[in-house]
Amino acid sequence: MSSDYWRIKLLICCTALFLSWQFPVMANPQHPITFYLEDEPIYTSSSTTHPGFLLELLREMTHLMGIQPQIKFLPWKRAQQMASNTPNGMIFPLTRTEKREDHYRWIVKIFDVPVMFINRQGRPVISSIEQARKVKKIGVITGTPQEDKLMRMGFLNIASVKGKYLYEFLARGRVDAIYTAGPEAVVGWRVTGYPGKLQFGEVIQTLPLWLAASKNSPLIDSKQWADALEKTKSSSRYSTIYDKYYAQ
Repeated sequence: MSSDYWRIKLLICCTALFLSWQFPVMANPQHPITFYLEDEPIYTSSSTTHPGFLLELLREMTHLMGIQPQIKFLPWKRAQQMASNTPNGMIFPLTRTEKREDHYRWIVKIFDVPVMFINRQGRPVISSIEQARKVKKIGVITGTPQEDKLMRMGFLNIASVKGKYLYEFLARGRVDAIYTAGPEAVVGWRVTGYPGKLQFGEVIQTLPLWLAASKNSPLIDSKQWADALEKTKSSSRYSTIYDKYYAQ
Protein backbone atom coordinates (compact mmCIF):
# COMPACT_ATOMS: atom_id res chain seq x y z
CA MET A 1 0.00 0.00 0.00
CA SER A 2 1.14 3.57 -0.64
CA SER A 3 2.54 5.83 2.01
CA ASP A 4 -0.42 8.19 1.40
CA TYR A 5 -2.81 5.46 2.54
CA TRP A 6 -1.03 5.03 5.84
CA ARG A 7 -0.76 8.78 6.36
CA ILE A 8 -4.53 9.16 5.85
CA LYS A 9 -5.28 6.22 8.16
CA LEU A 10 -3.00 7.67 10.85
CA LEU A 11 -4.69 11.06 10.50
CA ILE A 12 -8.14 9.48 10.92
CA CYS A 13 -7.05 7.59 14.04
CA CYS A 14 -5.48 10.68 15.58
CA THR A 15 -8.57 12.74 14.82
CA ALA A 16 -10.85 10.14 16.44
CA LEU A 17 -8.61 10.02 19.52
CA PHE A 18 -8.59 13.81 19.79
CA LEU A 19 -12.38 13.98 19.55
CA SER A 20 -12.77 11.32 22.24
CA TRP A 21 -10.66 13.47 24.59
CA GLN A 22 -12.33 16.75 23.77
CA PHE A 23 -15.89 15.51 23.44
CA PRO A 24 -16.64 12.60 25.81
CA VAL A 25 -20.28 12.77 24.70
CA MET A 26 -19.19 11.41 21.32
CA ALA A 27 -16.96 8.79 22.91
CA ASN A 28 -19.85 7.21 24.83
CA PRO A 29 -22.85 7.02 22.49
CA GLN A 30 -23.84 3.72 24.07
CA HIS A 31 -24.65 5.48 27.36
CA PRO A 32 -27.37 8.09 26.75
CA ILE A 33 -28.95 9.98 29.65
CA THR A 34 -31.44 7.69 31.37
CA PHE A 35 -33.94 8.49 34.12
CA TYR A 36 -34.37 5.62 36.58
CA LEU A 37 -37.64 6.24 38.40
CA GLU A 38 -40.23 4.62 40.62
CA ASP A 39 -43.68 4.27 39.10
CA GLU A 40 -45.92 6.06 41.61
CA PRO A 41 -48.71 8.65 41.21
CA ILE A 42 -47.26 11.54 43.21
CA TYR A 43 -43.95 12.48 41.60
CA THR A 44 -43.02 10.07 38.79
CA SER A 45 -45.61 7.93 37.06
CA SER A 46 -45.81 5.94 33.83
CA SER A 47 -49.33 7.35 33.33
CA THR A 48 -49.64 9.23 30.04
CA THR A 49 -52.19 11.69 31.48
CA HIS A 50 -50.77 12.17 34.99
CA PRO A 51 -47.03 11.45 34.90
CA GLY A 52 -46.46 13.12 38.26
CA PHE A 53 -45.39 16.60 39.25
CA LEU A 54 -41.64 16.09 39.09
CA LEU A 55 -41.61 14.07 35.89
CA GLU A 56 -43.65 16.77 34.16
CA LEU A 57 -41.28 19.39 35.59
CA LEU A 58 -38.18 17.52 34.37
CA ARG A 59 -39.73 17.07 30.94
CA GLU A 60 -40.11 20.84 30.71
CA MET A 61 -36.46 21.21 31.66
CA THR A 62 -35.19 18.66 29.14
CA HIS A 63 -37.30 20.31 26.44
CA LEU A 64 -35.51 23.60 27.15
CA MET A 65 -32.15 21.83 26.94
CA GLY A 66 -32.99 19.91 23.78
CA ILE A 67 -32.42 16.58 25.55
CA GLN A 68 -34.50 13.42 25.14
CA PRO A 69 -33.60 11.09 28.03
CA GLN A 70 -34.63 7.47 28.18
CA ILE A 71 -37.06 6.72 31.04
CA LYS A 72 -37.09 3.41 32.88
CA PHE A 73 -39.46 2.60 35.75
CA LEU A 74 -38.13 0.19 38.37
CA PRO A 75 -38.72 -0.71 42.03
CA TRP A 76 -37.26 2.11 44.09
CA LYS A 77 -34.20 0.31 45.47
CA ARG A 78 -33.34 -1.04 42.03
CA ALA A 79 -33.77 2.42 40.51
CA GLN A 80 -31.26 3.84 43.00
CA GLN A 81 -28.74 1.12 42.20
CA MET A 82 -29.07 1.59 38.45
CA ALA A 83 -28.81 5.38 38.64
CA SER A 84 -25.68 5.13 40.77
CA ASN A 85 -23.95 2.48 38.67
CA THR A 86 -24.94 3.38 35.09
CA PRO A 87 -23.00 6.05 33.17
CA ASN A 88 -25.23 9.11 32.67
CA GLY A 89 -27.94 7.55 34.85
CA MET A 90 -30.16 10.01 36.73
CA ILE A 91 -32.74 9.66 39.50
CA PHE A 92 -35.31 11.85 41.24
CA PRO A 93 -36.66 12.69 43.69
CA LEU A 94 -33.87 11.67 46.03
CA THR A 95 -33.35 12.95 49.56
CA ARG A 96 -29.72 13.89 50.10
CA THR A 97 -28.52 11.98 53.15
CA GLU A 98 -25.15 11.20 54.67
CA LYS A 99 -25.39 7.55 53.62
CA ARG A 100 -26.13 8.47 50.00
CA GLU A 101 -23.72 11.39 49.69
CA ASP A 102 -20.78 9.52 48.19
CA HIS A 103 -22.84 7.32 45.86
CA TYR A 104 -24.15 10.05 43.56
CA ARG A 105 -23.30 13.26 41.83
CA TRP A 106 -25.82 15.76 43.21
CA ILE A 107 -27.01 17.88 40.29
CA VAL A 108 -29.59 20.32 41.66
CA LYS A 109 -32.19 20.59 44.39
CA ILE A 110 -35.53 20.51 42.61
CA PHE A 111 -38.16 20.71 45.34
CA ASP A 112 -38.54 21.45 49.07
CA VAL A 113 -41.19 19.22 50.59
CA PRO A 114 -42.98 20.45 53.75
CA VAL A 115 -43.72 17.71 56.28
CA MET A 116 -46.38 17.99 58.95
CA PHE A 117 -48.95 16.10 61.00
CA ILE A 118 -52.11 15.48 58.99
CA ASN A 119 -55.48 14.21 60.10
CA ARG A 120 -59.09 14.23 58.96
CA GLN A 121 -61.28 17.28 59.30
CA GLY A 122 -63.49 17.26 62.39
CA ARG A 123 -60.63 16.61 64.81
CA PRO A 124 -58.22 19.10 66.38
CA VAL A 125 -55.46 20.25 64.05
CA ILE A 126 -52.04 18.99 65.14
CA SER A 127 -49.60 21.87 64.80
CA SER A 128 -46.87 21.07 67.30
CA ILE A 129 -44.74 18.25 68.63
CA GLU A 130 -46.41 18.59 72.03
CA GLN A 131 -49.87 18.10 70.52
CA ALA A 132 -48.64 15.14 68.47
CA ARG A 133 -47.34 13.32 71.53
CA LYS A 134 -50.90 13.26 72.90
CA VAL A 135 -52.33 11.59 69.79
CA LYS A 136 -53.10 7.92 70.30
CA LYS A 137 -51.44 6.60 67.11
CA ILE A 138 -49.54 8.33 64.28
CA GLY A 139 -48.82 6.63 60.96
CA VAL A 140 -45.50 7.17 59.20
CA ILE A 141 -43.91 5.49 56.17
CA THR A 142 -41.24 3.01 57.17
CA GLY A 143 -37.66 3.73 56.19
CA THR A 144 -38.20 7.45 55.58
CA PRO A 145 -36.53 10.53 57.11
CA GLN A 146 -39.95 11.25 58.65
CA GLU A 147 -39.89 7.99 60.58
CA ASP A 148 -36.30 8.62 61.61
CA LYS A 149 -37.18 12.08 62.95
CA LEU A 150 -40.07 10.83 65.08
CA MET A 151 -37.98 7.99 66.46
CA ARG A 152 -35.10 10.32 67.30
CA MET A 153 -37.55 12.57 69.16
CA GLY A 154 -38.64 9.59 71.25
CA PHE A 155 -42.16 9.14 69.89
CA LEU A 156 -43.71 5.93 71.20
CA ASN A 157 -47.10 6.33 69.51
CA ILE A 158 -46.08 5.70 65.90
CA ALA A 159 -47.12 2.97 63.50
CA SER A 160 -44.58 2.41 60.72
CA VAL A 161 -46.24 1.20 57.52
CA LYS A 162 -45.48 0.80 53.82
CA GLY A 163 -46.35 3.86 51.79
CA LYS A 164 -49.25 2.20 49.96
CA TYR A 165 -51.02 1.56 53.28
CA LEU A 166 -50.56 4.99 54.88
CA TYR A 167 -53.86 6.55 53.74
CA GLU A 168 -55.82 3.34 54.22
CA PHE A 169 -54.74 3.28 57.87
CA LEU A 170 -55.91 6.88 58.31
CA ALA A 171 -59.19 6.32 56.47
CA ARG A 172 -60.05 3.19 58.48
CA GLY A 173 -59.10 4.73 61.83
CA ARG A 174 -56.15 2.45 62.46
CA VAL A 175 -54.13 5.63 63.06
CA ASP A 176 -55.45 9.00 64.22
CA ALA A 177 -53.01 11.07 62.17
CA ILE A 178 -50.14 10.67 59.76
CA TYR A 179 -46.78 12.38 59.56
CA THR A 180 -45.81 12.91 55.95
CA ALA A 181 -45.22 15.46 53.19
CA GLY A 182 -48.18 17.74 52.53
CA PRO A 183 -48.10 17.61 48.70
CA GLU A 184 -47.82 13.82 48.78
CA ALA A 185 -50.84 13.57 51.07
CA VAL A 186 -52.96 15.77 48.78
CA VAL A 187 -52.36 13.45 45.84
CA GLY A 188 -52.32 10.22 47.84
CA TRP A 189 -55.68 10.90 49.47
CA ARG A 190 -57.24 11.98 46.17
CA VAL A 191 -56.13 8.97 44.12
CA THR A 192 -57.25 6.48 46.74
CA GLY A 193 -60.74 8.00 46.71
CA TYR A 194 -61.37 7.98 50.45
CA PRO A 195 -64.23 10.23 51.61
CA GLY A 196 -63.80 13.42 53.60
CA LYS A 197 -61.03 15.98 53.59
CA LEU A 198 -57.65 16.23 55.23
CA GLN A 199 -56.37 19.06 57.40
CA PHE A 200 -52.74 20.04 57.75
CA GLY A 201 -50.82 21.27 60.76
CA GLU A 202 -47.83 23.60 60.83
CA VAL A 203 -44.69 22.54 58.99
CA ILE A 204 -42.44 20.48 61.28
CA GLN A 205 -39.76 19.37 58.85
CA THR A 206 -38.60 20.29 55.34
CA LEU A 207 -37.10 17.67 53.04
CA PRO A 208 -35.08 18.90 50.05
CA LEU A 209 -35.53 16.57 47.09
CA TRP A 210 -32.68 16.38 44.59
CA LEU A 211 -31.94 15.40 41.04
CA ALA A 212 -28.94 13.09 41.31
CA ALA A 213 -26.78 11.25 38.81
CA SER A 214 -24.13 8.61 38.50
CA LYS A 215 -20.67 9.94 39.28
CA ASN A 216 -19.72 8.73 35.81
CA SER A 217 -21.85 11.20 33.83
CA PRO A 218 -19.89 12.95 31.06
CA LEU A 219 -23.10 14.00 29.29
CA ILE A 220 -24.49 15.84 32.31
CA ASP A 221 -23.67 19.51 32.89
CA SER A 222 -24.90 20.52 36.35
CA LYS A 223 -25.09 24.21 35.47
CA GLN A 224 -27.20 23.47 32.41
CA TRP A 225 -29.71 21.57 34.52
CA ALA A 226 -29.77 24.25 37.23
CA ASP A 227 -30.36 26.97 34.62
CA ALA A 228 -33.19 24.97 33.06
CA LEU A 229 -34.82 24.56 36.47
CA GLU A 230 -34.67 28.30 37.15
CA LYS A 231 -36.13 29.12 33.74
CA THR A 232 -38.97 26.65 34.29
CA LYS A 233 -39.71 27.97 37.77
CA SER A 234 -39.84 31.55 36.52
CA SER A 235 -42.34 30.63 33.81
CA SER A 236 -46.07 30.03 34.14
CA ARG A 237 -45.56 26.34 33.34
CA TYR A 238 -44.23 25.63 36.83
CA SER A 239 -47.30 26.95 38.64
CA THR A 240 -49.57 25.26 36.10
CA ILE A 241 -47.99 21.87 36.72
CA TYR A 242 -47.93 22.41 40.49
CA ASP A 243 -51.61 23.34 40.64
CA LYS A 244 -52.53 20.34 38.49
CA TYR A 245 -51.34 17.99 41.23
CA TYR A 246 -51.47 19.86 44.51
CA ALA A 247 -54.29 22.40 44.37
CA GLN A 248 -56.91 21.36 46.93
